Amino acid sequence: MNKLIHGQISSLEKSRGSRVITYLTSDRAPFPAQIALDVLPLFYQTLQSIKKTKKISLFLFSTGGNLDAPWPLVNMIREYCDEFEVIIPFKALSAATLIALGANKIVMTPLSQLSPIDPEGTFLMEGKQENYSVEDVVSYIEFAKDKVGIAESQPLSEVLRLLAQEIKPHILGSLNRTHMRIRHLAKSMLEMHLKDPKYDKDLVAIVNNLTQLLGSHNHLIQRREARDAIGFRDIIEFADEDTEKKVGDIFSEYAKSMELDQPFDPIKLSNNEPQKDIIIYRAYIESLDISHVFSSPMKILLDAATKQINIQPGGPDAWSTVKVEK
Repeated sequence: MNKLIHGQISSLEKSRGSRVITYLTSDRAPFPAQIALDVLPLFYQTLQSIKKTKKISLFLFSTGGNLDAPWPLVNMIREYCDEFEVIIPFKALSAATLIALGANKIVMTPLSQLSPIDPEGTFLMEGKQENYSVEDVVSYIEFAKDKVGIAESQPLSEVLRLLAQEIKPHILGSLNRTHMRIRHLAKSMLEMHLKDPKYDKDLVAIVNNLTQLLGSHNHLIQRREARDAIGFRDIIEFADEDTEKKVGDIFSEYAKSMELDQPFDPIKLSNNEPQKDIIIYRAYIESLDISHVFSSPMKILLDAATKQINIQPGGPDAWSTVKVEK
């Protein structure tokens, strides 16, 4: 962790009255990173260094990842604090939105984004990977019933027969199981802090909106929509001017390190050298006590005769852990 980020996190901790953990995964093509189960031991080390504390703020930037990771991660964090908040500097999509559901507060700036958590599945079909969304399947059936006007059982069974010819029944079953699982996970996350029966309607509204009513998995949810339309209400905290600046400054430093605003240009990076070794920083989990960095060493090879570029791994992708010097 560089000294500038260390000082910025320290400042944010003082203003939030909390211990801050940053978790960022790169969305830079062609080497993005995703939320994954391998971060659980790293978070455990981080939380062990913090010890039990009143409040933890998770500074979260990610476009998503493994939907198995949010539940154990949030449960682990809550073991170490009485109050848990998520601070969103920019994107917290899909699995990252699911993490945010487990927070007492979701702190958002005008740039912050959440997303639907409706599941999509990737399946191997005739040698090719195909993506299917449960909402696309449901929309097809609703279109047949509501727009075309099919209501009789026999014509509707024909619609389902045609659907099963296009998408194999085991895939439809898998999508349905995943959809039910996501709804259960979302509800369980919210119930961690919305325990009063007065929140029952809000809880149902949030789950329904995030899993089936927004129409597109790519829909981006800003803070006003999250608060007023999705159903989060007072769970959403609009960052004040001071918090917004602190959050923006921290994210800007991480974005520089991961080169989020720089397209990957191997020709430019090679600088006309026959071989150029580079390191791509793809994810961070950091606190004032300990730093975990996920990086990928790469080799850029330039053929002098043909000027063709070849990119090869320069070593294994790996997390490195360093205790932060005080």
